[in-house]
Amino acid sequence: MIDFRYHLVSIIAIFFALATGIILGAGPLDEQVDQTLVDQIPQLRDENQQLRDQIVALEADLAYEETFVDSSAPLLVADRLADRRVALVVLPGADEEQVAGIRSQVESAGASISSTVTVAPTWSDPDSEPALNALAAELVVSGTTLPLGGDGYDRGAAVLAGALLRPDDEASADRDADQITAVETGYGEAGLATIEIAEGEDDPQATLAVVVAGPPPEDDVERRTGTLTSLVRALDEAAAGSVVGGPPAAAEEGGLIT
Repeated sequence: MIDFRYHLVSIIAIFFALATGIILGAGPLDEQVDQTLVDQIPQLRDENQQLRDQIVALEADLAYEETFVDSSAPLLVADRLADRRVALVVLPGADEEQVAGIRSQVESAGASISSTVTVAPTWSDPDSEPALNALAAELVVSGTTLPLGGDGYDRGAAVLAGALLRPDDEASADRDADQITAVETGYGEAGLATIEIAEGEDDPQATLAVVVAGPPPEDDVERRTGTLTSLVRALDEAAAGSVVGGPPAAAEEGGLIT
């Protein structure tokens, strides 16, 4: 049986251990820890300076690249798209500054932007598929063929692309203004896409599409990116061609460019 003397010895042992720890902590061990920290300071200071130097070097490289692009781009793109008509398509998450830069480069190349389409994030929502399907059935314009076997995203993309694009300037422009206005109104009221026709445009149809992507979606990546891929494919099929640009993340896993 454990008696009072056992408890007394245990308590004394505990206090002795505590006292020993305090003495060692305030004495040789404390001095050793302090010295270790002092020895680490120069190393940490050197590593910090190396990181700062790397940042300065990277900033200098970036500034050089931006200067090169700004100075050479007008010469590289001049008249490359002379008298061409372009539809600018802005996808969810696209950077506004990048969009403005691309718009400027397209115009520097001699093209006119006949329409700007801003695709809403809701385009890729699961409940948007039946809405796009219904819009496609209601607003399909003459000359546009709805894809067989596709879903609502595919058909909705085909109608949007068919209203704003045609394969070449010589192709019959059989989409009248009322049809295009109906698509503009329908997609806008559904909260799926905003379509802005350039001021003074009698014929808003373009022959080329420039698409500006954002980073990969934060959730349901495969399905959401798939719906946007279908949209880009429809734009390409309706026009003489399309090109997609975006941030580096768009070329990584789950990104539209990938």
